[in-house]
Amino acid sequence: MASTPKTVLITGGNRGLGKALVDCFASTPDWRVLATARDKDSLPTGIAGRYSLDLSKHESVVSLAQELSSGEEAQNKIDLIIHNAGFNPKDNKTVKGYFESTFSCNKGFSAANVAESMMINALHPMELTGRLRSQLAEDAVVLAISSWLGSIGGKTVPGHYGYTGSKALMNMCMKGLSLEFAKAGEKRVAIALNPGWMKTDMGGSSADISPEEVAKRIYGMFTDGFFHQSNGKFLNTDRSEHEWLPWSMCF
Repeated sequence: MASTPKTVLITGGNRGLGKALVDCFASTPDWRVLATARDKDSLPTGIAGRYSLDLSKHESVVSLAQELSSGEEAQNKIDLIIHNAGFNPKDNKTVKGYFESTFSCNKGFSAANVAESMMINALHPMELTGRLRSQLAEDAVVLAISSWLGSIGGKTVPGHYGYTGSKALMNMCMKGLSLEFAKAGEKRVAIALNPGWMKTDMGGSSADISPEEVAKRIYGMFTDGFFHQSNGKFLNTDRSEHEWLPWSMCF
């Protein structure tokens, strides 16, 4: 008798690592894949669900949570959420000086523009998680695709407040959520993952690893139980732990 497929929700599933994750999980009958993008028609076809999500808009977060917690989809618990969708301020080419306003305190620093990165890369994903709490399986994994740039202890580049600050905030959110799960005696786990320097639009062709290989590693870490042993950790895809903040730096 075949087992019931598990369900994964992947945000930003139309390109780069997100698409590689969709393709990887959808390649096996063991998984139902739900994926999001700002334009849901840009997502791969043939998966269990394609949804619109624009993390810059609060109403989009609310709408997605309502879609997933009502109707037929409400009958399916989510076993794995992968918060992959994100925003790099350097990609905003429409507003002159936007990236600089998030990068340097001496070049028109804009708290509003930095806060936009925080909302898209950390706070709205956290709100989505909270709104889907009742939809999570009892042993669900909440996985945030972070970055080595979110490590305070490893920071060597001046400035860069928008992107790196948002990743540091997401790391803190995952740590906090992991402690919530543990305090409540739940089997659920929350993890931040540094995918490494990938061959994507952001990383370029000279990067170290392909998004397809990263996706395979993430799939393996879930299926062999490694994630369930790693609550509250900041991991690399080779399963080593990444530096958060050396306590010796604080004293």
